[in-house]
Amino acid sequence: MEIKIDDIFAALMLSLIMMRRIEVKAAEASQNPGIDPGRFEAWKALALRAHNQVAIACLAKVVLSVGWYTLGMRAGLGFPWFQLGGFVIFVGWAVALIWAWKIGTDARQMRLSLGIQLRRRASTT
Repeated sequence: MEIKIDDIFAALMLSLIMMRRIEVKAAEASQNPGIDPGRFEAWKALALRAHNQVAIACLAKVVLSVGWYTLGMRAGLGFPWFQLGGFVIFVGWAVALIWAWKIGTDARQMRLSLGIQLRRRASTT
């Protein structure tokens, strides 16, 4: 089995986005008292949607890439079908990430316009 650099990158992105997702999920409207709870929940839902889409896209990329490679090797697929399948998986992943980036940008803009402050970890330096 061959693991490509884009699969490693997708797995790394998955782990990083899950940490960011936890930060958004832990945010509470009570931590931002001057903000309407309904608008806060709308922001939270939009931000979680963006994070979930990235997580699903990255997980699907790794699973589909490894599955396609295994299937292609067992079936003896040759040029151009083997490469075309991998390319379609990669392009689908890229499109999903671009769409999630748009949703995440909208969520960030909403957070900034509302003045929502996320809890930050204290600096150890």
